[in-house]
Amino acid sequence: MSHRSFFYSLLRAYVRFWHNRIFYRKVEIKNFPKNISTDTPLLIVTNHQNTLMDALAVVLNVGKRQPYFLTRADIFKKDFVRKLLMSLKMLPVYRLRDGMDEMKQNDDIFNTCVNILSTGGTLAAFPEGNHGVQYHLRSFKKGLARIAFQAETEHDWRLNLQILPCGLYYTHCQKMGERLVLNFGEPFKLSEYQNAYQENQPRTLTQVTRRMYDSIQALMLHIDDLPHHDDYKWLIDVASGKGGDLMNTVLSTRKELDELRKNTPEKYTGQIQAAHQQRLLMEPKSISPFTVGKGKPAIFVLVLKTLLLLISSPVALYGVINNGLPYALPFLMTRKLKDPQFSSAFRIVLFALVTFPIFYLIQISIIGIFTDAQTTLLYALSLPISGYLSHHWARKWSETMQQWQL
Repeated sequence: MSHRSFFYSLLRAYVRFWHNRIFYRKVEIKNFPKNISTDTPLLIVTNHQNTLMDALAVVLNVGKRQPYFLTRADIFKKDFVRKLLMSLKMLPVYRLRDGMDEMKQNDDIFNTCVNILSTGGTLAAFPEGNHGVQYHLRSFKKGLARIAFQAETEHDWRLNLQILPCGLYYTHCQKMGERLVLNFGEPFKLSEYQNAYQENQPRTLTQVTRRMYDSIQALMLHIDDLPHHDDYKWLIDVASGKGGDLMNTVLSTRKELDELRKNTPEKYTGQIQAAHQQRLLMEPKSISPFTVGKGKPAIFVLVLKTLLLLISSPVALYGVINNGLPYALPFLMTRKLKDPQFSSAFRIVLFALVTFPIFYLIQISIIGIFTDAQTTLLYALSLPISGYLSHHWARKWSETMQQWQL
């Protein structure tokens, strides 16, 4: 069974450009293991917060591997979406809400997963089984552990199957221009559990599932204090705005807050209350916690930044004129989605495969009709560059205006 596809490589490179360079301000890949052969069967497990974007994050950023990804089946209903997802090696998993007849197809899907691992492929999935907008790791299902053990036992424990935990962190799940971190942990071999599995299978399934859970929780932002979730996240973002390595700041701040909550609850409560008051003051003014964390620069610096932005505004305006419609349409088309969390996934698909290619083709064709080849080529090159610069300009302008209000 071949796990490499030339078409997949081309499509992934194209979608990765839009995902990593355009949709997100920055995508960081931390600690991805380079010492595991690409022929070694690998099961990648990660938290599930941001619907299809979680799957794309992993599929697009695991080196030369071309992982198959288990994804909820209801997003495969549209024929165009189904073809796109299948071309990216995403496999549908049916749930009880999809109907008992549909769930019967899971047996074939799980057998396919075993076959993928048995032939040295890479499988990725969410042990939580569903997504949630909060920064909180929910309980795990044991299905992935069962698939892994079935593949290993069918090869008399000589398969060398490894499980790789990953923590995904978004500075914001649904907004464009945010930051994304894939924080990989240490892989472990399933063969470590051979004796335990042969002695007590149910208990060993629980142990492996628990190890997955503990590993991922240590790699992500896990907020246990759900009643104060938003205030807790505000404190994390303020700390992140001060600079430094994003994921290290997130995890160290989480550790400090959790220790405060455990050891000196009155101080923790005080910080949470202060964060709540700050949120009430800043959010109506559309001031982000990252801006609060950076603080207000000296007036001279702020004036200089504003002047530079005003001087460069014609370039931004050119970008808006030539990229405004293909940029705005995906936002308009996804406004009424039943689950708003799917909005970012649909937008990136529309950006990459529909609106920008179509509008660029039309615009370049019109210029080509009325001008010469050299002008048309220069115009074609200016479209993506000006679009990127105008988006960057808008983000800087928003940040600068927020700093004036501090």
